[in-house]
Amino acid sequence: MIEFFIAKKQMLERKKQSLVSILGVLIGITVLTVSIGISNGLDKNMINSILSLSSHVTVQSADSFENYKEFSEKIEKIENVKGVIPTVEAQGLIKYKNLFNEHISGVKIVGYDLEKAINSMDLKDKIVYGNIDLENKKGILVGKELAVSTGMNIGDKLKLVTAENSEFEMEIMGIFESGFYDYDLNMVLIPLVTAQYINYKGDSVDRLTIRLDDPYKADLVKSKIPYDDFLYTYTWGEQNKALLSALTLEKTIMIIVFSLIVVIAGFLIWITLNTLVREKTKDIGILRSMGFSKKNIMNIFLIQGLVLGGIGIIIGIILSIVLLWYIKNYTMNFISTIYYIKNIPIEISIKEILTVVAANSIIILISSIFPAYRAAKLENVEALRHE
Repeated sequence: MIEFFIAKKQMLERKKQSLVSILGVLIGITVLTVSIGISNGLDKNMINSILSLSSHVTVQSADSFENYKEFSEKIEKIENVKGVIPTVEAQGLIKYKNLFNEHISGVKIVGYDLEKAINSMDLKDKIVYGNIDLENKKGILVGKELAVSTGMNIGDKLKLVTAENSEFEMEIMGIFESGFYDYDLNMVLIPLVTAQYINYKGDSVDRLTIRLDDPYKADLVKSKIPYDDFLYTYTWGEQNKALLSALTLEKTIMIIVFSLIVVIAGFLIWITLNTLVREKTKDIGILRSMGFSKKNIMNIFLIQGLVLGGIGIIIGIILSIVLLWYIKNYTMNFISTIYYIKNIPIEISIKEILTVVAANSIIILISSIFPAYRAAKLENVEALRHE
């Protein structure tokens, strides 16, 4: 293909301009891909942290939820439901006294059926010190941040103060780390029967915490839950609607801003080819006199733009994958002191990579078409007039 060899010759003649064009595309696609991967990872990490000790779908009663056992059995039969955990929740205080001073902290007291929480919430995997003793009705699980800030240790005693100002002595049987700072600092977990007793609930609960195999199927599961006039159901997405909207807006703005770099890279290719058309006006006239058609001339410049852009895209994608792998596996230690994560999570799909490649290809194609079309419009007499 003669057009390709001419295009290759012209690119090699102007190595600096070619390298600048490739570098522009490379930087644009690398910045966009890496930023999407990090943004997706941080968003997913935040959602997973929030959902670590909370419900995917919640069934709550406006009053006393007494027939929760029967209702739980119906929900457990629904596809994608991993488990249903009867829950009692209240606000309270903890009083803890060590050798030096006494600590008083406001906490959210959550009473779970711990056996079901172990199976459906993987609660045991979140215990970093101690263990869960199902027989210990006075046992309490405290978050790691709360334990560190107060100096709590396994086996220590503390007093749990309810909203009714009743005090109950509890024993620390385990320390958990959920991955969500607010839970680890302000939440304590106790057995369901204990929570029912100290909150005078009898054999009723506040809500059912429904855990799913896939939290993103929450809306589907919600639609299959039996309807009841005295109960209302909501998903984790509805409960965190403001947060999810903020994350979506943040990601959209980020993509728009970084896409401008890609547009600038396309503009560089446009400038390179436009300059080349002006410089090669005489050569275009000679080629036209030799029998080259307008299509042949257009293909020469179009090939140059697509090759330069294609090289930039390929190198950019490879570099992006390498950078994402490095960021994921070799995160600096200071990250965990700034954010409540041990490393930077990365999440990007093949579909997203292909979308970035397609968007860049379209921009490069548009940037190449106009200079190529301008070159093709030159008639041989008009071109040779520049001689």
